[in-house]
Amino acid sequence: MSSPSDIWSASDYAPTAARLRPISELVATELAGRLPTPAAVVDIGSGHGDGVTALIAHGYAVTAIEPTARIREVGKQNVPSAAWRDALGEATGLDDSSVDAVTSTFGSMFCDPTPGTTEWARILRPGGELVMTAWNQEGFLATMTDAMMEAVNPGSSKQTPPHMAWGIDEVAHERLSQWFESIHIEHRELEWSFDSVEDGMRLYREGSPTHAWMAENIGPHREALWTALRDHLEAHADTSGRVNSTTGYVLITARRR
Repeated sequence: MSSPSDIWSASDYAPTAARLRPISELVATELAGRLPTPAAVVDIGSGHGDGVTALIAHGYAVTAIEPTARIREVGKQNVPSAAWRDALGEATGLDDSSVDAVTSTFGSMFCDPTPGTTEWARILRPGGELVMTAWNQEGFLATMTDAMMEAVNPGSSKQTPPHMAWGIDEVAHERLSQWFESIHIEHRELEWSFDSVEDGMRLYREGSPTHAWMAENIGPHREALWTALRDHLEAHADTSGRVNSTTGYVLITARRR
């Protein structure tokens, strides 16, 4: 059975990180409006450190959780002033009630939701803040995920993957309500465009670890996957060949009881 680190090591993460940088900065800005400094923040799924950089710029002391060695080493080089930890978001190894905030840019959504929310509540002090983002059911990535899953497992597109379910308001509330109050979910959009269909396929093959890993591990469905992804890009291309689109996400904030 593959581990998360196996999946996220499957290709270069930098092109995906660059696309998510505006949201990393948004998460830090949102926290800054809720929590004065100095304060201790844990960032889950820190990647190459864009969110960590933004948090430190606001004056926070940051512990960066990143379980994938290939990605974590880049993050440590980019932001050596953070405390980087090889750990999962469901098992940080941090002390009880030891931090003032938990943040995440599309990282915590991949945690197993029950042990994940329990862990975040455990390490947060009472009144501590949670600020995270997750993809919702709208826009480019939602329809791309449906097309991809249908290609490799016909009929599965009708099932919402657990990580995508964070974008359903009722599910997010249910997952957080045992430990958190003042839960707020805001639906937003992020530009998700490509200069061409080939530019999009290049991202999938070389700059999106999840796509690269799936292509290497689905056996006879590999070509069906690439065909579905290309067809999806072509369906969003304009007459010049450019893919102009947006993808939906949720900004989730909550306070530890």
